[in-house]
Amino acid sequence: EAKNDMTAAESNMKKAIDLNPDMPSLQTLLAGFYIRQNLIDKAKKQCLDSLKKAPDGVPALMMLGMIYQSEKNYSRAQEYYEKVLKIDPEYVPAANNLAFLYAENRGNIDIALNLAQKAKAKVPEDPNVSDTLGWIYYKKNVPGTAITYLKEASDKLPENPVIRYHLGMAYYKKGNRDLAKKELGAALNISANFAGADEARATLNNLR
Repeated sequence: EAKNDMTAAESNMKKAIDLNPDMPSLQTLLAGFYIRQNLIDKAKKQCLDSLKKAPDGVPALMMLGMIYQSEKNYSRAQEYYEKVLKIDPEYVPAANNLAFLYAENRGNIDIALNLAQKAKAKVPEDPNVSDTLGWIYYKKNVPGTAITYLKEASDKLPENPVIRYHLGMAYYKKGNRDLAKKELGAALNISANFAGADEARATLNNLR
């Protein structure tokens, strides 16, 4: 795969599975390969095959959650993240992603906040966790606290349009028009198509 020979990469991964069919981690490895090649249906099948052998396999469950989230099938994504947390209540990626889904899709915002706070306590330097926590505070109408966490995330990932959009919306809610324009404009300059781009454009137009 590193040499960009995808045919050989897939063939050897499949051979590894044939040699040791009772090792579910190999199927998860192949699923990750398919995700990188944007072969999503194949990735799902490998994850499900892995779960047949290891129903509590966190990597496969997590991968399915992320696949469904990328497809905007939020109820299925939520289902898999919740399964992960039942197996490992301290698993930060699932807690973070589930918190974000709750906040975005009218779930229990207080449960979302609790999950995000736990994730933040576990990995305080992770900008994605800071972004989730900040966005939840934005949703709870506490823009000052939201800005603190979102600025922290933006400083570490300045080329992430979603984080810049989140920060811009927090500034807008706080009443800081100039910084809101700066951040929303930056988000749209980085990418014209991201989750929230339409709201970013509409808000930016209101600020002009």
